[in-house]
Amino acid sequence: MATAPLRTYYGNCHCAAFKFSLKVPEITSASTCNCSICSKKGYLWLYPPKEAFEIERGEGSLAEYHSANKAFTHKFCSTCGTPVMAEMNSNGMIAVNLRTLRDFDVWALDPYPNPKPPFDGAAQPPVYVPPKFPGPDIRTEAEKGELNLYAGNCHCGAVIVAVKSKPLSEVDVNEDDCSICIRNANILIYPQTTHVAFHGSEHLTGYRFGRREHEHRFCRICGVSVCIIPLDPGEEVTKNWSLEKQEELKQTLETTSINIRILQGVDVRDVKEVKIVRDDCSSEPPLYTVD
Repeated sequence: MATAPLRTYYGNCHCAAFKFSLKVPEITSASTCNCSICSKKGYLWLYPPKEAFEIERGEGSLAEYHSANKAFTHKFCSTCGTPVMAEMNSNGMIAVNLRTLRDFDVWALDPYPNPKPPFDGAAQPPVYVPPKFPGPDIRTEAEKGELNLYAGNCHCGAVIVAVKSKPLSEVDVNEDDCSICIRNANILIYPQTTHVAFHGSEHLTGYRFGRREHEHRFCRICGVSVCIIPLDPGEEVTKNWSLEKQEELKQTLETTSINIRILQGVDVRDVKEVKIVRDDCSSEPPLYTVD
């Protein structure tokens, strides 16, 4: 049988503190897993031979996180939160997150977003038990009849979130392919900030880039992407805006975007529960570049 020709792919965390190249046959599919950490990070895995993976910048710079069974060491950038790769502790096998590749369309994988039946990691011991939100129900008595209460958390449980919202099937749920959201596998809802409560927010790291219109927040311990906070550009920027644009900004600043991958009991693969709308943002200026 003829050997498939090799292609060189280039990848990096979003801030490009860590860069790598990968020399493998053409990538047309990915592997997934439904375990708690893979689900929260939305990994799209490729398992290349170690000799096919070459670090070009930032060797030793990635933060490391071990889940309960300690089978894998998960590695992510402590600056931007990008989940880059994992390494199996028993034999050193590596897994590369295809979301980190440049000039690579993960939506074109065969098919996306469910490239292959996932490995049933959720069935492997120990069973993951998510933490409970330690505060009271954030809904008023009047709201309990119309709003659901969703609890969520990063993987390590340092950050816990409560969100009051209409059922997810009734609200806008978006996934876009901008350079940061595609890496973090963000699938977002947009509740009012007053409808969200955090416990352990001191464990969140914020990352800003480009026009600095938003701050992407992730757990500094496990690297799970939790939320996005809109930023006020200030009066010097907005004073010449139209009243309509200023009102739109005001409404945006009153929301907190929540990554629904962190919500307990929510299966983003369930199209009856979650109707995800994909937005093509990768071509919008300013274009993402890496030096």
